[in-house]
Amino acid sequence: MQDIFLEPMAFLYDDVAEQAIQNKSAYPFLGQQRLAFSMVKQVSHRQKHFPLSKDLFPVIWQEKLNQLSSPLPMAHLPSGPLVMGILNITPDSFSDGSKHFQLNDAIRAGHQMVTDGAAIIDIGGESTRPGSIPITPQEECERIVPVIKQLRGCGALISVDTRHAQTMRVALEAGADMINDISALDDPESAKIIAQAKCPVILMHMRGTPQTMGNYTRYGNVLYDVLSELTNKIQKAEQAGISRDQIIIDPGIGFAKNKQHNLLLIKHFPVLANLGCRLLLAVSRKRFIKEVMNNIICEHYDWGTMVASLPFMMVGNGIIRVHNVPAIVQSIKLWQALH
Repeated sequence: MQDIFLEPMAFLYDDVAEQAIQNKSAYPFLGQQRLAFSMVKQVSHRQKHFPLSKDLFPVIWQEKLNQLSSPLPMAHLPSGPLVMGILNITPDSFSDGSKHFQLNDAIRAGHQMVTDGAAIIDIGGESTRPGSIPITPQEECERIVPVIKQLRGCGALISVDTRHAQTMRVALEAGADMINDISALDDPESAKIIAQAKCPVILMHMRGTPQTMGNYTRYGNVLYDVLSELTNKIQKAEQAGISRDQIIIDPGIGFAKNKQHNLLLIKHFPVLANLGCRLLLAVSRKRFIKEVMNNIICEHYDWGTMVASLPFMMVGNGIIRVHNVPAIVQSIKLWQALH
């Protein structure tokens, strides 16, 4: 049977949302009493659907509507929104390659992220930019383990950005709190390690590898296909003994997607609530911003990053992964003040 995916629409805010929820003319979005949706559209592989108002919702949708109306699991993390600061210990990352490659520079940057408001620091030792050259797990561990050990207890949770099971094991033993896997546990041993550690894990949508993903950008409906493929990843993780309450979902902006795919996923971000897992958005300094803004320099992508992150603020307990921590912290505070 084909999965049913529904896109919440016609959002209501603040006092209007509270009143609509109270008189049952709208549903709370993810349990939020000051944010509600009053219409829904089914998302299918190729067939187009029209939005329906609440009084026209089919009975078969009720279970999915209940899910969209309920808070998502917290994935063993504090309530949000949470800011995840990116700390690349690499010589060749697309945005900040070599900037934190030396240990002292990395430690200093990590502490500054905490001061600026990061709740999580995501440490990566292997560049995953398009066309990047893979490194061995041993080299990856040599880069990240000293940083993990130095930043333990810094006031933020430590995440490790890796797709290698061997690196996951070593990182968790060194004191990492969670794993961020762009391959969504493609390494056969990865799921076993996460299940045993019972730690939070980020599963990202990608087709192929960073070296080949440009060959896999054909979608019937990018919203449906990403939802369906991530559903399969979640099911495989659960079958391996990983609780859904451990899982965080990243739609993989910029990975096996063109500019239009990326913009559609951001614009329709609430549809990802169908997956029933905590959500993460990682748009920071991605290439699609450059394509929209006509080849601005990389540091200026931060302005585009802030705007691209705005639709995600609706998630409430979401996680936003960024290079520029203070800028997104300021954006979140302003959003919260407005709503």
